[in-house]
Amino acid sequence: MEVLVAAVIFSLLMLGMFSVFVSASKHITHARERMTSSQLGEFFIDPLQVYVRYDTWDQASNELRLTTAGTPRFGVTQSINNRNFSETHTVADGNPAGINYDAALAGTVLRRVTSTITWTEPSS
Repeated sequence: MEVLVAAVIFSLLMLGMFSVFVSASKHITHARERMTSSQLGEFFIDPLQVYVRYDTWDQASNELRLTTAGTPRFGVTQSINNRNFSETHTVADGNPAGINYDAALAGTVLRRVTSTITWTEPSS
């Protein structure tokens, strides 16, 4: 009888330890993917520096040119560790007559680029 009780207690302890390890593994995976997405944010936004030129600021070929309010511009998709990371960015400016207005930039010729990195995490 003592062996049976000891086996039950041992199995409950092992089951608890197993669930802690599974939970920690998911947390580590999520943290790794968040770090990857922040590094990819730099990778995706670096090419936009080419368009920060006053002489081409409002030309149609400039990626930072404003079009429709709140319309995101879709960047590239990067696959890392069997996960697809996609980037979208929106552009706002400080000109009240501008299509996509940002009050924090009021009275300036500055534009704010907001880059969003998305990916799908496994459900299990």
